[in-house]
Amino acid sequence: MNFTARVARGIKSLLVGLGVTGRHLVRPVVTLQYPHQRPDASHWGGPIELVTFPETGTHDCIACNACARICPSDCFAIEGKRPEGAKKMRATKFLIDFSTCSLCGLCVDVCPTDTLQYSRRYEDVAYRRSLTVNDLLAPFPEDPYFTGKLA
Repeated sequence: MNFTARVARGIKSLLVGLGVTGRHLVRPVVTLQYPHQRPDASHWGGPIELVTFPETGTHDCIACNACARICPSDCFAIEGKRPEGAKKMRATKFLIDFSTCSLCGLCVDVCPTDTLQYSRRYEDVAYRRSLTVNDLLAPFPEDPYFTGKLA
């Protein structure tokens, strides 16, 4: 192949590449300029959390371990005890290890009290594996079922 044919093929290749770049240049922007722009988290399925029910002001986890049994990642550690005079157990320990959680949602689907849900958080970052274990009972300072405020 002579020199002129190679130069013509190179120019053609350059124009094709510039055409692709030009088409992408005029398309609408799909990237958020984070942290200056925040994503719409209304449809986000973030980390699992316990639902706060307004009637009681607390969760309704009965420590049935249905979520722990169905979890393919084995990321739950749940303990519970029965409050004095109550029919149902209450969770006293509810840990979830998000380093192994795949956010499949099986735990949310199987919960008999509908007390598990996806959160809207998206800025959970941890630099040590030990920080990925979250206590889901931490937002609830005291359980009113154990203090006698609810029966």
